[in-house]
Parts: sequence; C-alpha cells; structure tokens
Amino acid sequence: MIDRIEVSMINESVHNFRRGEFGVESIEIHEKRGLIEVIYGSQDTGKKIVLIPLQNVEKCEFTDKMEKTSKEND
Repeated sequence: MIDRIEVSMINESVHNFRRGEFGVESIEIHEKRGLIEVIYGSQDTGKKIVLIPLQNVEKCEFTDKMEKTSKEND
C-alpha cells in the first residue's frame, strides 16, 4: 500500500500526495493500464479520483507502507 508519492511530470511540475492528507484514501500505480490513481474520500459532491498517465511522468518516488502480519510478529 502506497503511503506517499511524489510525481515529477515532463512539463516540470511536481505533485505530492499522501494518504490521509486532504482526504486522500488510497494511491495505486497500475502499470498495465499506464496510470497512477489517487482516490479521495466521499464528499458532498461525490468521490474524486485523479488519474495521472505514466507517459507524462518523468520521475516518481513513493513510500510503500508494509503491513505487519501475525507471522512477522512471532
């Protein structure tokens, strides 16, 4: 599960997204579809989803949050 992502675009703009900040519920990278998907929580106007095409991304850095399982705690 991606916790934080910084995306540098080919037009030199930089976008930062962090789970839990500004209503961001989840961040996913779909390599087969060629998209970065940022999903925001439900609001009065509905659910907001941001799609960033990978072809427009120059650089992408992210923090992947590992969830602990009961086996790792033993």
